[in-house]
Amino acid sequence: MTQTPMPPMPPGLDPNLVFNEVVPIVAAVVVILVVAVALRGILRTPVGEAIAERIRTRAQRRWGTGGDDPERVTALEAQVSHLQGQVSELAERIDFAERMLAERRERKLGAGQ
Repeated sequence: MTQTPMPPMPPGLDPNLVFNEVVPIVAAVVVILVVAVALRGILRTPVGEAIAERIRTRAQRRWGTGGDDPERVTALEAQVSHLQGQVSELAERIDFAERMLAERRERKLGAGQ
């Protein structure tokens, strides 16, 4: 049996270098896929449901997003309504002050001519 020579490689292309660069990338992709499939399998079981419930309750305790208390919602709506009234009153006062300042400027300009 005779051995045939390898075909010539293009200049500057080392197959060992290419192999050493590609293998870690392929290995990383495979590991990520395996971990993703394993996590998906775990999270679809009762264990995953328990983990999700624990995350939900922890978030509710931390940010107070628990069940909406009707009394609390009513109190907050009343407070927002009160604040909106105050904002509109302040807007009217600012508008009035601007008109008064504009009239005063016009009188000064008219008298100074």
